This record gives sequence, structure tokens and C-alpha cells, in this order.
Amino acid sequence: MTDHPYTPELWSSDELCEHAFNIFEEVASDNLSASDYALYQQHADSAAYVELVAPMDDWSDLAGGELQGELQLEAHIGLSGLGAGGTDLVLARILLSQDKDESLCHARWRGQ
Repeated sequence: MTDHPYTPELWSSDELCEHAFNIFEEVASDNLSASDYALYQQHADSAAYVELVAPMDDWSDLAGGELQGELQLEAHIGLSGLGAGGTDLVLARILLSQDKDESLCHARWRGQ
């Protein structure tokens, strides 16, 4: 009998974006200011976006130590073109694992 190394089942980029967006939608009203949440609700249909990026260095305090960069991504969720000077307005940064079996989820919210 041979041992096979664990190979995680990974979310596709589209699945991870949808997963992050679902998390955002579920808890945004509890974590954004009333004005940011109202702005989001007003413009979500036309300007909402999710972008996956490499995790920033400021997650180690929330994540409890070293990040596993190859499996973790940061989802930026916000409104396109509604920031200062027409830039994107990031409402939340959510740290997620690409591994479907990993429950890692941490969030940093605009204004907190």
C-alpha cells in the first residue's frame, strides 16, 4: 500500500470570486458603515466587482501566523470608478484559501 500525498481540490478563479462575493453579501451590512453599505446597494448592479490578488503582508495578525501564499488569495470587493478621482472603491479585502476543504476566511473592511 502506497501513501499518496494529499492533493487539494481547488476552487477555480470564477468559483473563488463567487465564494468571496457570497461571503461579502452575507456580512457587509454588519461590517460596513451605513453610508458605505447604502452606496454599495445603490451601485451594486452596475459597478460591483471582485478581483483576486496575492495576499498583502498585513494578514499575519488575523491569520495567526505565516500565510501559505501558494494556496491563499485575497479578494478585493468594491465598486468600480466610485472612489476618489474615479478610482475603484475597495469595500472589503477577504483572505481565502483556494483549497475547497479549507475554511480559512478573514476580512478587512473599509473604515475599520
